[in-house]
Amino acid sequence: MKQRNQRYFTLTAVLLAVLLLIVACGNKEKSGSSEAEPTKQEQAASDESQDATLTFKDTNGEQTLPQKPENIASTVTYLTDHLIALGMTPKATVKSQNEDFPLYLKPFLNDVAIIGDQGKVSAEKMLSLGPDLIVTDTNSKEQYENYAKIAPTAMLENGYVAPDWQTAFRATAVAFGLNEKAEQVIATYETHKAEAIQKVHAKAEGKTLMVLRIRNDIRYYGDMDYKWLYDDFGFSRPAVFPVTSAESRYEVLSNEKLPEIDPDYIILINDNEEIYNNLQTLGIWKNMKAVKNNQVFQVASDSWFGGYGPNAATSMLDDLNRLFGE
Repeated sequence: MKQRNQRYFTLTAVLLAVLLLIVACGNKEKSGSSEAEPTKQEQAASDESQDATLTFKDTNGEQTLPQKPENIASTVTYLTDHLIALGMTPKATVKSQNEDFPLYLKPFLNDVAIIGDQGKVSAEKMLSLGPDLIVTDTNSKEQYENYAKIAPTAMLENGYVAPDWQTAFRATAVAFGLNEKAEQVIATYETHKAEAIQKVHAKAEGKTLMVLRIRNDIRYYGDMDYKWLYDDFGFSRPAVFPVTSAESRYEVLSNEKLPEIDPDYIILINDNEEIYNNLQTLGIWKNMKAVKNNQVFQVASDSWFGGYGPNAATSMLDDLNRLFGE
């Protein structure tokens, strides 16, 4: 009887031990599954945190902002154009020569503060606005340290030395990781351009065109800035045509040189009324073919000279449609 009881207690102890082991394993599995859930949540939170940040690459390397900027200041007009097209419309930027924003950008810049002229930004005004990102280019190297004291500053390469606005625009997009958006914008522009070419080509074919800017002198622009007018739209280059480059974008003309060019059309960028009014009194000017045939077309300096982005380029297409379209 005693032996039977001992066997009974031994069997009971074994069964109890097995039962405890099973319960312990079950608890461990439950514990493991409960630990896995927070890991997924942590991963999601980490992903959201990364989505909320902004990393940009500029001439000084790579910087990461803890959150996407909502109060951007741009110190250069063409960069303002780029930022608008990329969905990063600034809250502060520079004005144009007419004491306001360029007409082609004005619809996008409601309630946007003016921080000065391009090249003459008011650091005090910018500081008072408290931007969380400043976007500038290497033309402002001397101001970089002052800007960086106000807010993180992206200093991009000077886009004006790029061969065309598309190259400059892509460089801005790459800096902010928005390459795909840039290609969408360029594709939309190319569609608009193809439509404009169809409308303009009939009046352009076989006709010589001169791009003239009146500043403190008379400037004749060539392929560096307006190659697309000749190669894409079909205007002909006058027999006398300037050799241009990034370092020398135009040729300064004397009044006596004008009859040698004598184009069918003149696109005129007038930034000096006094000089232009005087020019109009001269027989040399009055006897030019384009002048006699009322084929001198004034266009906005902000877009045709100062513009170097998709909105400026689209504005120029609209001008061509208006002036030469059928």
